[in-house]
Amino acid sequence: MIRLACVLVLMSLVAVVLLALETTGPNAIVFSFVGAPLLAAGVAVYVFQRWREGAFRAPQPSPQTQMRKEF
Repeated sequence: MIRLACVLVLMSLVAVVLLALETTGPNAIVFSFVGAPLLAAGVAVYVFQRWREGAFRAPQPSPQTQMRKEF
C-alpha cells in the first residue's frame, strides 16, 4: 500500500513538472483535474496504511515498565 501511495504521488509530480515547464491553460487543467487528485489519493492511501499499522495510537507501556512503577 505504501508503494501505491508513492506511485500516486510521483504521478502527480509529473503534472507539476509539466506545469512548471510550460505554464499554459491546458497544463493547468491537467494539474487541477489529474495532478491534485492523484496527490490527494496518494496522501490518503499513505495515511490509511499508517493508521492500519497503528502509527497514530499512544504507545502502550510494557509489562516490565509497569512492574517498575509498582516497586
